[in-house]
Amino acid sequence: MLSAVVNKVNGLSEQRNNELKLQAKDMFYHAFNNYMRYAFPDDELNPLQCTGRGSDKNDPTNTIINDVLGDYSLTLVDCLDTFVIFNDKEGFEKAVRDVIKYVSFDQDSKVQVFEVNIRALGALLSAHLFITDPRFDYHIEGYNNELLRLAHDLGKRLLPAFQKSKTGIPYARVNLKYGVPKHETHETCTAAAGTLIIEFGVLSRLTNDTRFEDVARKALFGLWNRRTDLNLLGNVINVQTGQWIHTASSTGAGIDSFYEYLLKAYVLFGEAEYLDMFSEAYNSVLRYIRDETGYLYRNVNMMNGGLMSNWVDSLSAYFPGLQVLAGDLDNAIKSHLFYYNIWKKYNAMPERFNFHLRNVELATYPLRPEFIESTYFLYRATRDPFYLQVGEMVLKDLESYARVKCGFASVKDVLTKRLDERMESFVLSETFKYLYLLFDTDNKINSMDDNFIFTTEAHIIFLPQKYLKNHSEIRPSLNGAERSICSIYEKPSPLKHLFTTSIITLRSDADFARELVGFEERTLPLLDPKGICEVPKSDPQVIEVSFGGLPESHEEDLVDQRQQQQIIKYVDGLIANWLKGLKIELTKRVDKKGYDVTKVDNYRVFPGQIFEIRDPAVKEFWVKQQTYSTSVLRVYYDAYSYADYIAAVASFGPKITSELPVRNLVRVSSSLYGCVDYDIEAAKLIEGNIIFVKRGDCTFVDKVVKAQQAGAIGVVVWNNENYLFQPASSAEKSDLQKFEIPCVLITYENGVELSRILEENEKYIQDNSSNIKVKFLPREREPTTNIKTNENNELLLTIHGHAIRNIRLNLNLNGN
Repeated sequence: MLSAVVNKVNGLSEQRNNELKLQAKDMFYHAFNNYMRYAFPDDELNPLQCTGRGSDKNDPTNTIINDVLGDYSLTLVDCLDTFVIFNDKEGFEKAVRDVIKYVSFDQDSKVQVFEVNIRALGALLSAHLFITDPRFDYHIEGYNNELLRLAHDLGKRLLPAFQKSKTGIPYARVNLKYGVPKHETHETCTAAAGTLIIEFGVLSRLTNDTRFEDVARKALFGLWNRRTDLNLLGNVINVQTGQWIHTASSTGAGIDSFYEYLLKAYVLFGEAEYLDMFSEAYNSVLRYIRDETGYLYRNVNMMNGGLMSNWVDSLSAYFPGLQVLAGDLDNAIKSHLFYYNIWKKYNAMPERFNFHLRNVELATYPLRPEFIESTYFLYRATRDPFYLQVGEMVLKDLESYARVKCGFASVKDVLTKRLDERMESFVLSETFKYLYLLFDTDNKINSMDDNFIFTTEAHIIFLPQKYLKNHSEIRPSLNGAERSICSIYEKPSPLKHLFTTSIITLRSDADFARELVGFEERTLPLLDPKGICEVPKSDPQVIEVSFGGLPESHEEDLVDQRQQQQIIKYVDGLIANWLKGLKIELTKRVDKKGYDVTKVDNYRVFPGQIFEIRDPAVKEFWVKQQTYSTSVLRVYYDAYSYADYIAAVASFGPKITSELPVRNLVRVSSSLYGCVDYDIEAAKLIEGNIIFVKRGDCTFVDKVVKAQQAGAIGVVVWNNENYLFQPASSAEKSDLQKFEIPCVLITYENGVELSRILEENEKYIQDNSSNIKVKFLPREREPTTNIKTNENNELLLTIHGHAIRNIRLNLNLNGN
């Protein structure tokens, strides 16, 4: 009996674990089978259109695509060893034979050395090791080292990136057929140049061709030897001069896997200098990059450790997993809790999160694995069931928001859950692999305990003893006091916590990470203090709070609108924008002090009796929302889709009482705040269009005057906070007539999304103009007497198109 209780403490039930494991496996095969059906031999699957995607030959400057896709069936290659963790020998053999038959790297494609190394070279080496190592029983009849020869061929095609560099730090990109292009940029990031030693080192040892490990070591030490006195490295370096171009030091994008490969090179090869370098680097990370809370790892100046930005990126969510490998579990638990609360807040991991403003800075989520990876490593180290629950949360969210007919689509905006036409290969090689291994606790891979590692692309690499060099004993370069690794996870006795599902959530600081991200915990059902059953509902009467309610005459307007464009998430709540069908059921609390949310469902509004608003908080809220005029800023992304942003209309200038014409949305890079006179060239860009400017540096009136003089027909101001208010003027009423164009204010998060859209669009327009179309629309008002009953005599509160700011409704029935 006791052992059964302990099992429940240590994890989810065996049945539930098995269900989640099988669901993760199903997700992989849903994506992979559709890739093979609709996209192979192209590199990627377009999951929304069910078509294939290769390199963009029509636009060589499209590095987002061309850095990764090189026309060598990337998705197939990248996920070879994923079949191993499923113990799918038949699937593995078929995938290997398809690679041997169809894949060639003799392509006129310019790719990023880093991406092709971690995705393709690492995958080929991993699959070859499994086939040729009898311990794993993945022998393939007739296999004659074809994958290793492919890997060797690929490695030789990457060598020119090193040979053309004076410092030995490789160029970022190389043409697989012709080498380094003549006018290739001299800039590369630290991660790109410092994340090669694993794959290149293994390739050298398996082929006895030392060139690869030699150049990778030279590149790694070339970076390390250019560190500052603080033992910090920058983000971007010139490969010819060795000068730092971007001096931000962090654990995230541009530098992340540099730290990872220092430690993993030691684990795999056993050579002490890699551990020495990691120890010094990690000590500096804790001293200068980690903030005083212990949860955040920031972007700081490599010269002095000063803060350079207020955001963290999703790539840095891998770092807790690396801290587990280093033995620093306490810091790993803390940093993971920070990302966990970001995920809970958005049901995804945005590319950038601003920890100062506590909101999204870049809203995309391409289904990256880093947070899942850290969750997996923390569970393996602690066996705390909290991490299984985290994995279940992630799995459910991916199924809910990203699964489509032909695969899994990237999330273009974590706020609206709008999807993007992209399913990168790492979704199959990493995301689903780590999810499956998390729940498959008895997997053979989880019991490996020798010199094996997961590469930064989650390829499983191990080396038999014959490939290892004789190396010296470990030489710790820091004394024990300074070396902040090898902490021990002290899990309380299960006898002391028989009814506890997680030890992590009992930590006194567990809620601190939630505060850092500004996440308000969802209300859980009240529990009876005498037992673990839910409190009986003392009053069956419910109130339905219904957001939306479109007039019957506008029913057809909904046909072409996307569901995700109708709800906009706010830091403090939601905006319901012409939404029909969201019903929240509120049940009276036992303490009779308000109601708890007990159900979310669809609804249809019925005519009924009108009631007065009795609750002062609701009255005050409604009155405040009526004090200024609001508009809709409709943004057309392309010919088929658009999104609506709520905007506050300025007190000066014309009101928006009718739909205004569609115009281009433009911004001027030399005057982002719109506070100076525009020159002739800028005026040509602005004339007849709507201009997009940031709040600050001058008054709203100044921005409108400058825009009006340049010929703009409207101004959109990007607020620096996540709330709306009415831009006002202190001018006399007689002077207000000079304002001929409307001015509106949008929230910070909407501005971030809009700025990113413009930035992507402007990459392809030489004069920084735009083909992003926008227009202003008027907004209708709901009646102030907004509480009524339906035919079942249930109260309905309809709030149309306004921010819902965490109001507790104390609505009493029958006049009580």
